[in-house]
Amino acid sequence: MIMIHQQIKELFFSSVEHIVSDISQYAVHPDSDFKRSKKIPAQKLISFLVSQGSSSTRVEMLDFWGLDSSIPTTSALSQQRAKLKPDALEAVFRHFNSTSMELPPASFMDSHYRFLAADGSTCTFFSTPAFSSPDYYCCPARCFGWNKKYLYR
Repeated sequence: MIMIHQQIKELFFSSVEHIVSDISQYAVHPDSDFKRSKKIPAQKLISFLVSQGSSSTRVEMLDFWGLDSSIPTTSALSQQRAKLKPDALEAVFRHFNSTSMELPPASFMDSHYRFLAADGSTCTFFSTPAFSSPDYYCCPARCFGWNKKYLYR
């Protein structure tokens, strides 16, 4: 039996594959971009961009590629990134969300919910009464700050 986190990971990779299979639709120059074999093919580029955190680009690249001697340069990453339309990442996200509705747990079946992350990420938002639970008190004279929601596996 495959664990749910493995299924989610496989759905993500299949979503990336789905978008990469028609990468010319998401390339800035469809006739030439992502045609030649590079150190950062479209599949790796998209996976990296989705998994990138808040550290420096070089640190994120080391986390993603490891200490491999063939790690691409930051310049190569920037050049490849410039070839990809932002629509590609949105398409991966939408494809992933639509296919994830087929997962077994009932909590994934509600069409009002979407995946944000599954890795311990935090989502920060302003602390306004509209975003707060009913037991949250906000002094009318000093209602500022932020709340955090933690997302765990």
